[in-house]
Amino acid sequence: MVVRHFAANDSIFLGDTYLIKGVAGAILWKLLRDHRQLGRTEFSNRELRLDPALKLPDVCDNLEARLLLLQRRLAEQGGGLRMEKTGRGRFRLVLARPVELVSS
Repeated sequence: MVVRHFAANDSIFLGDTYLIKGVAGAILWKLLRDHRQLGRTEFSNRELRLDPALKLPDVCDNLEARLLLLQRRLAEQGGGLRMEKTGRGRFRLVLARPVELVSS
């Protein structure tokens, strides 16, 4: 499966189908890159909160709401990609098949 990232607005497409954009798109792109480069599947909300590349607002960010939206979108349209909660503030990225990452 080809996952396309458009840096201008952090939009993510699975093949030619739009999935999500903005901060949630940036989060998914980070997870997929970490998976490809480091083989990681386990992540924490805390590490996302501390990552300056995601550009989360300093005050009253709604990271959990963004993660929930991302989880729901993946469940609806993920084509083999999904996120599973593994504990308080922890989750796992599950890929049913290999992905090819393309950045534009």
